[in-house]
Amino acid sequence: MVGRRVFVATALAGVVVVVAAIVSAQGKPATLDDLLAEMQGLRADLGRTAHASMRMQLLTARLSLQEQRIAVLSNQRADISARLAAAVGERVEVEARVKGLQNAIPGANPQMREEIEGALKGESQRLSQRLEAERQLGLQETDLTGMIESERGRWQDFNARLVELERSLPAGAPR
Repeated sequence: MVGRRVFVATALAGVVVVVAAIVSAQGKPATLDDLLAEMQGLRADLGRTAHASMRMQLLTARLSLQEQRIAVLSNQRADISARLAAAVGERVEVEARVKGLQNAIPGANPQMREEIEGALKGESQRLSQRLEAERQLGLQETDLTGMIESERGRWQDFNARLVELERSLPAGAPR
C-alpha cells in the first residue's frame, strides 16, 4: 500500500512537471480544460504502460518457468538415454552368451548338454528381461521427447506473445 502511494505521488509530481513544461513551452496560459485533458491523457498513458509492464513481467516469468521445465525434461531424457544405452549393452552381452551356449550344445556330452540347456534357459530369461527393460526405457525416452517438444511449443508461444507485447509499446517507452 505504501509503495502504491509513493508511486502515485511520484507519478503526480511527474505529471505536474510535464504540465508545467508544456505550459511554459506553449508560451500562452493554459486553460483549466487544457490541463485537465493533458492530465487525463497522461493518466491513460500511465495506465497503459503499467498494464503492459505487468503483462511483460508475467510473460517473462512464464517464459522462465518454461525454460526450467524444458531443462528438467532434457536432463531426464539424457538420464533415460544413458540407461537405455547401458540396457542395450547388457542385452548384447546376454545375446552373446545365449548364442555361445546354443553353439556349445551340439558337441556336448549328455551330462554337459543338460547343464548347458539349464544355463541357456536362465540366460534366455535374462534376455527377455533385458529386452523388456530396453523396450520400457525406449518408451520413456519417446514420451520425454514428445513432452520436450510440447514444452518448446509453449515456450515459443510465450516468446511470441512477449515480442508482440514489446512491439505494442509506444516508441518512446522504456523496454
